[in-house]
Amino acid sequence: MAVADAASVGQSHSGSSLTEVLNNAVGSATSKLSTKVDEWTDRLDEVASDTAKDMSSDAGAKEQAVTATVAATVRGKNPLWAAVKAAWSGGSATVRAAIVAAAVGMVLLLVLSPVLLLVFLLSLLVIAAVMKARSANR
Repeated sequence: MAVADAASVGQSHSGSSLTEVLNNAVGSATSKLSTKVDEWTDRLDEVASDTAKDMSSDAGAKEQAVTATVAATVRGKNPLWAAVKAAWSGGSATVRAAIVAAAVGMVLLLVLSPVLLLVFLLSLLVIAAVMKARSANR
């Protein structure tokens, strides 16, 4: 009976040392993971605060544009031009870049639209001439 007790004590001792090793490994992994999560959280907080700053300046530009639009409408002036001027003066670099891109796009559209219309009409004339020539040959 004493031998059986000694064997069970040896097994329980090896089981407790295995448990200690596993606990230490899990504890170490948990602390490393916790450190990484804290770093990521800090980075996300920095990005969120930077984004909030950018959005608040853009929101200011929106509010100024709306206010200028209403004021121009009441005064009988062009509300679109007032909104663009207010958005430009109150906007960040991103807002200004968007305004420039929109203006360039409008100019390109105005320049290219008549040219494309002319090409389309000429292609219709060519198609009609080819169809007439084919029908005359039959």
